[in-house]
Amino acid sequence: MTSRLSALLCCFLVAAAIPQAQATDRLNWGWFNAAPYMIAEGPDKGQGIFDQIRTLLKEDMPGYEHKDVQAPFPRIFQEIKNGNPWCFVGGVKNPEREQLAYFSVPVAVFLPFKVVVRRDRLAEFAGANGSGGAVSLAELMAKDGVRTSYLRGRSFSPQINALLEQQPNRQYHSEFNEALQMLLARRLDYLLELPIISTYSARQLGRDGELAALTIREHADPTVNRVMCPRTEWGKQVVAKVNAVLHAQRNTARYRAIVERWSDDESVRVIRAIYPTQILKAE
Repeated sequence: MTSRLSALLCCFLVAAAIPQAQATDRLNWGWFNAAPYMIAEGPDKGQGIFDQIRTLLKEDMPGYEHKDVQAPFPRIFQEIKNGNPWCFVGGVKNPEREQLAYFSVPVAVFLPFKVVVRRDRLAEFAGANGSGGAVSLAELMAKDGVRTSYLRGRSFSPQINALLEQQPNRQYHSEFNEALQMLLARRLDYLLELPIISTYSARQLGRDGELAALTIREHADPTVNRVMCPRTEWGKQVVAKVNAVLHAQRNTARYRAIVERWSDDESVRVIRAIYPTQILKAE
């Protein structure tokens, strides 16, 4: 009898310990202010595209102690690179990063990066190329005295990344608004940015309508973004669970509304056209 009671007590203790062990499996979700993908303040706080996807993932992954950690992207990337229990919604996969991280299936899409300038200088940039709203990034980078800055640790498209590798002595920033304010103050001449970000952020600064965007001739394709986790066994398991949630959710009305939020009508049309192939069927 004593032996049976001991065995039952042992089984009870093991069973009771399992939920506790799962609940203490910390998952740090790194994020930074890059509205409207991640919104840190104001009436729209937490309503960014990646914010809402992060919330959905946390709801459907109860086996973790989820913690949102606001930090510059360079720190988030370093934590993932070091194998720490961090993940990030919105990572762009490339061969270099695949050596350091596991990536989920696509969560959303970046429409093409553009050259963002002050509107009162639009003719100076567009007119110099005679291209009616398009600019050669290679030619722009080659010009002496033309100032820009890049978000540290950011991956653009393969075409843009290749051009950046040929450009020495690049200037970097760690927060998007830092560079945007420099552009508006005429301390930078242009930025490589997503128009949805620059337009939203300028509006929040009370500078709506002061920016314009030029198509980059070397880069015209959308870029999908994903959840990025460390290239460890833990990271592999997290990505597998993230993928299960995404496969179940990405074609729901709730999820598609998240992806389309903050986009203008033309951008929504483009997103809907590419969503079946570049989001739902892509791996």
